[in-house]
Amino acid sequence: MPPPAWVRIAGFALALLLAGCGLDQAPLDAANARSDVQRSGRSPVAAASSEQTTTPAPLARTLQLGEDTAGFDTVTPRALGFPADHGAHPRHRIEWWYLTARLEDAQGRRFGAQWALFRFALRPEDAATRADFAGGQVYMLHAAVSDLDGGGFRHVERFARGAAGLAGVQTSPWRGWLGDCVGASSDPQQLLPLTLDCGGEDFRYRLELAQSGPRVLHGEGGYSAKSDLPGAASYYYAYPFLDARGEIEMDGETHAVQGGAWYDHEWTSSLLGEDQVGWDWFSLRFDSGEALMLFHIRDRSGDVVSSRGSFIHTDGRVEPFADGMVEANAQRQWLSPKTGVRYPLGWRLRSTRFDFDLEVDSVQDAQELDTTVRYWEGAIDARGRLGGREAQAEGYLELTGYGE
Repeated sequence: MPPPAWVRIAGFALALLLAGCGLDQAPLDAANARSDVQRSGRSPVAAASSEQTTTPAPLARTLQLGEDTAGFDTVTPRALGFPADHGAHPRHRIEWWYLTARLEDAQGRRFGAQWALFRFALRPEDAATRADFAGGQVYMLHAAVSDLDGGGFRHVERFARGAAGLAGVQTSPWRGWLGDCVGASSDPQQLLPLTLDCGGEDFRYRLELAQSGPRVLHGEGGYSAKSDLPGAASYYYAYPFLDARGEIEMDGETHAVQGGAWYDHEWTSSLLGEDQVGWDWFSLRFDSGEALMLFHIRDRSGDVVSSRGSFIHTDGRVEPFADGMVEANAQRQWLSPKTGVRYPLGWRLRSTRFDFDLEVDSVQDAQELDTTVRYWEGAIDARGRLGGREAQAEGYLELTGYGE
């Protein structure tokens, strides 16, 4: 069994802390060296840590309840407050800011874009970034572009410490960055509108994001229980309805694009039980104005042990749901030629409560991120019926914990 990804990432982070300023600036300074995972499959830490040559572990293993959470804040029900909660929470063990976008150019050529900034805490602290190198916060960036009609997929992974301006998240106005990958707001009180500029050696996207629908607090006012296990919860909110426009550079071409995007922010100190290995996460926006967020947590046998999510109605009402309200059955698998891992990419989603029956499938199968932590994240489309009428939806699917 490979070591849990959290242990490995913490090991990399400790190596960075011991190495000091020089290692953070080279190769972890994105201006000097991009990790170029889309070419090599290796992270920027590879030159500094022999552990990076081991087989990547599933992303879900970073969130095991069995890992040491001593001293970190636990997640309990509370009211979220903004703009403060747009920022970092360094007394929690892990946090991520995440955006996916479905875009197309003037000729109708379709693209997908992903941006995810992770914060890992080696120890609980009051500051998420520091001017010196004594802090214990490490940031990991994943960015990807899918050319959904051309068949291309590019992704990049980078690491940096939350020190000396290399990486971090600040509020008022909000800014999240690692090297030259930057998300930024100009409004000290609001997250949106937001600009996002990020990429790797042979791709880049520059997007402007504007709010076109309500902010969604998942679970009970932003307290999102993942299962019935004590402590298995996160704080979780989203902006499922964003207008996006900008440009994508890929394979030497620049495409002016526009479309829709989905933004998530989540933080926790533990999510999964000892026998739980991963999850299937769906985000869908319907052409009729509704949206669906659904996640399943699976155990080592592959059985679903928890199923929860939110249905967002056209009037903005958010209806959380739990086990039994949405049925998801895998219909088709894809075998990754690179890792040999099988991922379920075709699904049927059904719900009596919300009156839908959907066939969901990937737009492009090859959207696996074989990075320090391995998972599949890609564009999906859905067709079927919702509320007694024909329906279409588009979104993203994330699959973790496969191939253990």
